[in-house]
Order: sequence, then C-alpha cells, then structure tokens
Amino acid sequence: MASAFPPEWVKSALLLALMSTCAVIVLFVYLNRNTKKLYFSYWTVSWMFYAVYLAASIGLQDSRETAFLIMVQRASIGIGAAFMFWGSIQLTSAPRDPKELQLASIMLVLWSGVAAYIVRDRLWITVPVFALLSAAGIYTGLAYMWRRRRYRGANIVGPGFLLWGLLLLGFPFLNVSPAVTTLGYLGSAVLSTMIAIGMIVEQEGVLSEQNYRVLFDWASDAIFLLDLKTLRVVDANWSAQRLTGRSHAELFGYDFLALCPDLRKEGAGVLDGNNVFAAMYRQAVDLNLLRSNGTRVLCESTANVAHCHKRPVLQISAREITDKRRMEQQLRQAEKLSALGSLIAGVAHELNNPLAIVIAYAQILMNQKEMSDKTRLKLGTILHESERAGKIVGELLKFTRSCDPQKVGADLNMVVSTVLEGRKSAISAGEIELVACLSEHLPRTKVDAGQIEQVLTNLIANAAQAMAGHEGKRVLKVTTESDDLFIRIVVADTGPGIRKEILGKIFEPFFTTKPPGQGTGLGLSICCNIVEAHRGRMWVESEVGKGTKFFVELPIVPCTEEVDLIPAAAEEPRPDPKASERRLLIVDDEPGILAVLTEVLTSEGYNVETACNGTDALRQISGGRYDAIISDLLMPGMDGKQLYETLKKNDPQLANRVIFVTGDDVNTDSRAFLELTGNRWLRKPFNIREIEEVVGNFLCEQPLPAVNNGGH
Repeated sequence: MASAFPPEWVKSALLLALMSTCAVIVLFVYLNRNTKKLYFSYWTVSWMFYAVYLAASIGLQDSRETAFLIMVQRASIGIGAAFMFWGSIQLTSAPRDPKELQLASIMLVLWSGVAAYIVRDRLWITVPVFALLSAAGIYTGLAYMWRRRRYRGANIVGPGFLLWGLLLLGFPFLNVSPAVTTLGYLGSAVLSTMIAIGMIVEQEGVLSEQNYRVLFDWASDAIFLLDLKTLRVVDANWSAQRLTGRSHAELFGYDFLALCPDLRKEGAGVLDGNNVFAAMYRQAVDLNLLRSNGTRVLCESTANVAHCHKRPVLQISAREITDKRRMEQQLRQAEKLSALGSLIAGVAHELNNPLAIVIAYAQILMNQKEMSDKTRLKLGTILHESERAGKIVGELLKFTRSCDPQKVGADLNMVVSTVLEGRKSAISAGEIELVACLSEHLPRTKVDAGQIEQVLTNLIANAAQAMAGHEGKRVLKVTTESDDLFIRIVVADTGPGIRKEILGKIFEPFFTTKPPGQGTGLGLSICCNIVEAHRGRMWVESEVGKGTKFFVELPIVPCTEEVDLIPAAAEEPRPDPKASERRLLIVDDEPGILAVLTEVLTSEGYNVETACNGTDALRQISGGRYDAIISDLLMPGMDGKQLYETLKKNDPQLANRVIFVTGDDVNTDSRAFLELTGNRWLRKPFNIREIEEVVGNFLCEQPLPAVNNGGH
C-alpha cells in the first residue's frame, strides 16, 4: 500500500483530516458537557472512532500492512457508523434500545476480524462498512435538513453531514491514484470543518433560544402568542398560565376569543388577527380574561407582531390591574376624604367665632336679674345647645387634625359609655343588642380621650355593618378589663366573622372588602396607628360563622401629675382694685368677638381698646402703654404668632403679657407654639367666667404702673 500511494501526498491529507476530526471531537465534547443532549454523546464517540480510523491509516502509511491495523480500520468505521446512527435517532426523538448498539458493535468487530485475518480480498467487506458510515452521515444530514426551521445552523450542518456521507462511499476506492486519495482526505477535512462551524452556529441559536425562553417564561406580564389567522394560542408563558389557571398544554390551540370574550363585544369586525392587532396595537386596552374557574380578571393589554419559529405571530401582553384599579379608587376616595377633612376643619374653625359670641351674650343675659323664669329657661336652653355645638365643633377639629395624642388623665369606662350612648341611634339599637361589661375597678390612665373615642366609634360601626343583614341573634358587646400593666377594651360581635385568607390584611392601609364607594380601607389602619401612638397594641380574633373580637390594649400610665398642655387654669377670680387703671388691647379679625370681649371686660372696669389685626395692634402699641394684650392666634395678615414674635424682639416684657385666644388648639403647629411661649390662652368658644378669671388673675400678678409698651 505504501508503494501505491506516495507518502508525502497522502500522509499530509490524512494528518489534516485527523486534525479537523479532532477539532470536531473537542467541539462535541464541549457541547455534550454543556447541553446534556444524549445525541452529542453518541456523536462524540462516533467521531472518536473515525479519528482512530484516520490514525490507523497514517500508521499503514509508515509500515507494512498488518492484519491488526486493517481490523482496527474496519472496526473503527463500523462502530463509528453505529454510534452516529444512534445519535441521529436520538436527534429525531426515536430512541432505540442501547443493547442493540452493543450487539451491533460486537458484530462489526467480528466482521472486521474476518476481513483482516480470514478473507484476503477485503473489498467486498470494506465497501459495506463504509456504506454503513456513509448512510449514517446522510441520515444525520437529512435529519437536520428536515428540521431546518427548528435549528439555526441546519443549513450548514445538514449539507455538511450529507456531503461527508456521500464522500465516504468512495473511500474504499481511493487507491486509484495518489491525487484521488489526497483529494478524498482533504474533502473529509473540509467537510468536518464545515460540520464544526455549523454546530457552532447551531449552538449560538440554541443559546439564543434558551435566553429567549428564560425571558419569555419568567416575564412578569402574561404573554400569549397567537396564530394571526385563527387567533389560537401557539405559546404562552408561565405568567399567562398562572393568570388563566390553565396549563401550557391546555392553552396550546385555545381560541383566544373564548379566553377574552370582550374582544367580540368591541365590534363585529374583531374576528381575526389583523383586527385584534389594529384594536390593541401600541395602546393599553382593558380586557377581562376568563380564568379556568369562570371568574374574570381585569388586565391591561397590548398587542404587537412578533416572529416565532420563522413565522409572524400576534403577541398579546397582559398585566393584571385589579389591585391597581382598586388602589386608584381608594386613592381617589382618600383624596376626597382629605378634601372633606380640610373643608370640615375650615367650617368648624369659622363656627367657633359665632358660637363664642352666642355663648358669651347668652351668659351676659343670664346674669341679668330682671328676667322672667320662662325667658330664663329658654335662654338656658340656647346656652346649653350652643355649648353642645361648641363641643361638636371641637370633636370635628380633633377628627380632621393629624396630631400626636394629647394625653390627660381619663376614665376609659366613661369614654366607652360616651361612645355607646352616641352610637345607639346610629346602629339601630332595636335590631342590635348593645351590651357593656365595664370593670368596676378600672384605673385611670393618661390617654387622648378624643382619639380613643375615634377608635371605638370605628370598631363599633364596623361591627354593626358586619351584623347588618346577618341572620341570628345580633349582639354587640364592649368589655373593659385590666391587670397591673394594661387596660383592655374588647369589642365583640356575633356577625359572620372574617375569612382566614384576609384576616392578616385587615389592618393594611386601603384594604377593604366593601364595594367601591362604600369604604376606603383606612379606618382600621388609622385605629391601629392611634393605639400604637399610645404605646399599645391592637389585634383581632375571628372565626367564620362565630363572630369577631377586636382587642385594644393600652398601658396604664399614672396620672398623678398633670403636665399636659391645658387652657389657662380656672381659678377663683381675684378682683383687681386697680382695674380702672388697667389698659387692655383686644386683637381679633371678628367684629363680634371684639364687641363681646369689650363688653365683658369693660363691665369689669378695665379700659379696653381694639385692633382688627396684628399690624393695627402694633400701630396702637407704639403710641401707648398696655397692661395686657388679648390676641386671636389665627388671623388674616399678621396673625397672633407674628405679633408675638415682633413684640418678643422689640419688647420681651410686653410679649409675656399676651393672652392668646384660639379655636383650633388640636392643631399640631398651634399647640407647639403655645407650649413654646408658655403664655396663658383661652379656647373658643369661651364663656365670660373664663374671660374674667384669666384676665383678672393675670393682671393681679402684674405690678403698677404699667410698662410703657412703646418703649418711647
């Protein structure tokens, strides 16, 4: 054989073919390790045996022909062909029993042994072995060609395997001439390289496909790929499966119009992909998708044309917006409540002035001796109802102001009784039995009574709503109890109870089970914040069908010392013997307030002057002396705060003589200012006794002669 083929030609071609085959082997080993595809394992072994054949052929170029090398050549070709066949069968998803491969390998080794040691004319045995490997290469090439839509590198790998298989048919006849032999092995090297390049391109496509699948499957939005003509689902990601409650197999081939019937209702023309695309392209359309259980879920959807497996499809992206729409509705409700709160606060503040005037004049009239009993009784009713209205205004201001708890000593039994008394008519006491179990030995503690009333009012209202329309006995029970550290208030109802799946959410802001427009989901959240601001805690226990219990636990804070901010103390008035020598300035933007204060203080013997705002007051102060200034805290233009700051800068002694009047003492800024100054103050609506006490006792402490307030 060495004499028939010049070594310098054939050997170089064999070495080149061996090198290209080794490159293919390295590539297949890498692909087998990273893709875990079984056909790469078979093909790796197949190309290894082909490399052994080439190495044996090189060995035959350098030595005499031996039966062993000839057997190795033929066995390598045969076994390589068998493994290539099994790899290609795996590629086409038609697996065979591995025992068949073992049996085929044994038979091929025996066949090669017979060819090498017994049959001297080996051509008729060699041709079938190469034909087997050729058939394996052709089969693999055709398998890729049939699936070229699926594999990106099929247009290179398929022809590569096909031509390589055809070339192998001529390998038994390469000894025609050295040139033919050399060209044959060079062709094998070129085709091996072509197969390697095709595999690299293929794996880039596989990697791209894998990345696409990861992005597609793990996208947070539900994605449906639809056939443009039939609108049937050809693919759907995991979010789409989770959104609809259907598996991938159930969604495949599913009519999207049945999944989303709203598209049919949009118009009779919405029947194919073009119309759906035109209706939804590049715009968010609200659609209701049907779940597998028949419920509807509101989604914001868009449509785009995409390409899947080299064909155009309609891509529908859907995002559930049920919670978003509910949050938007709740936000609008919260904004309405905020605006309503501001309106209530403004109205309540404005009501304080006329109420103060009515109460003051009613008290002045009540002090008149010449009055019939009937008139005095009617006047007393006016005074009582006006004072009652003043308390309501104060509660409205407390409700609408966001402020820290203003804690004073309180009896929580009295707080509970007040709330229950006020809620009797509101909760249809005839249908709901109100029960109060109040502890006889409940200690007093420091709380903001108004805020605790707000908590109890909300809990009682919720309990009454829960029992509305509920069959069976309706009982609303409020209990108070205590230990050494805490006071607990329990509000229990016999309503339907709360389901476990929502029990842990009821204290979350904006969470509500009420229909739109009937609740904001803020009530329990606000209650929880109030209790936590008192360093307490709030929790709920409920069982479906057995009612609900809300627990409010507050720490016991001893109230032996009253250090809280309160209006000027009500003391026994001390008559001022120098009243006629006292000069007072009243500053208020409300003429009625100026008039009533002037009448009350003038009757006490004081010299009274008035100013309608802070600027007017400063003008009058610069021209004379005043023993006290009674100023409204909030006024248009220069208000009481600015007046005080100006006086403090110019005349600190006079600034200490300012007595403030305010109807909004729950305002955080106002309270902070009053605490900072330490000056006395009156709450609107006031009564004339308070005015006499505060002004009289204050002036009795001041020396005469009065300070020259102008400093001139």
